[in-house]
Amino acid sequence: MSSEIPIGPKERIKVLVIPGQDPVGDWIADVVKSERDMGFLASVRDLSRTLETIEKTAPDVVLVDLGSGILQQPELLEQLAAPMSGSAVIVVAMLGEVDMVRQAMLHGAQGFLLKPFSEAELLGSIRQAYELIAHRRAELAVLPRVKAQPKAEPVAKADIVVVYSPKGGVGTTTLAINLAVALKAVTGLASTLVDADLRFGDVDTALNITSATSIGSLVSQLDQLDNQLLDRSLITHGSGIKVVVAPPHLDVADSIRPENLKQLLLRLSELEEGYVVVDAWSSLDDTTLAMLDVCQHLIVVTSPQVTALRDVHRFLEVLDLLGYDRSKTLLALNHCYHRSDIGAPEVERALGHPLAQTIQYAPREVTTSLNLGTPLVQEYGDSQAARSITRLARLLVERSAQQESQGVEGKPVREKEAKPKRRGLFSGRKAATA
Repeated sequence: MSSEIPIGPKERIKVLVIPGQDPVGDWIADVVKSERDMGFLASVRDLSRTLETIEKTAPDVVLVDLGSGILQQPELLEQLAAPMSGSAVIVVAMLGEVDMVRQAMLHGAQGFLLKPFSEAELLGSIRQAYELIAHRRAELAVLPRVKAQPKAEPVAKADIVVVYSPKGGVGTTTLAINLAVALKAVTGLASTLVDADLRFGDVDTALNITSATSIGSLVSQLDQLDNQLLDRSLITHGSGIKVVVAPPHLDVADSIRPENLKQLLLRLSELEEGYVVVDAWSSLDDTTLAMLDVCQHLIVVTSPQVTALRDVHRFLEVLDLLGYDRSKTLLALNHCYHRSDIGAPEVERALGHPLAQTIQYAPREVTTSLNLGTPLVQEYGDSQAARSITRLARLLVERSAQQESQGVEGKPVREKEAKPKRRGLFSGRKAATA
């Protein structure tokens, strides 16, 4: 039987629940009922009534607990998640039911939640699924007027772009966010933003998003996720970029090994042609070096301050000592604090490296965009700062094209050498200076 409840205004997200045997389904219903932008339709405990109820209520999002036995009727799940159904399906499962989640995703489910999950994770997943279904409805609306074309397989992997500064507070996160959005806008290709500040990442706050998955949850199950399931685990921002947020708790960072992060970045780069932009933390450790090992472009951010310039100079020296290819390093001068008497020529002389881009001073626009959770290149696209970030994105695209034409596509920043494996950060210093 199902208990139907009026939902009110049509613009609210209509949610249907197919619960399992535990009380989680009732809790989900209570949470949905408390949200102004959502309307709870029904809890359907009898699977034989599911299609009838869906036809009658036309839900936007269907939450299906795997404890309901839905996988024993896979054809029913495929009907619920079919493009023509008009609904997005989120499966709810226990933490150890990853194999069952994979089966559900293969049958068409658009997302998943692993118990226990928070209210914020639940609501974020529902809203994300609603955005997906809204896009799908828009595509279906114009489908009859467009000649169907066979789906082309990706011809190349995504380039990995690491945005890094040894000096904290110079605008690395702001640049990484806006660069990812600009790359999406400039190329029309996929753009994935990874918050690799494992302890204090705040990309989710800056973009005003919530996600049930993070770097921590992905690396712990990466071997069990195929590319399709990995792609569906990413949250899509309104700008069109996909996002991997930082772990929600500080202690999770200690469990993420450098090789875990390296494997995740490589897997993300295999999903689709485009760019994977990594917001790296300011520490220079094996985790940071693991990111540099696999990236094709390294953007080093500095500000026109003596302390920042000193730290960047030291970092560039370390790159030389460890055998990293400087030609793939782009230097960005960010006027994030205040106008300075130190100009671009002085910065280039001090660092011995040319500036790829200067980003203009725009404290009001940057602060407002962060507070609104809207990228600068969207909110203030005509500002000088936003235009300079877009120019940096175009420069990256040109460099990628040059690398491809020269036959070095996918080549990482650090050249592979027939040397003993590095045991510590500066273990190569003696050999380099001998």
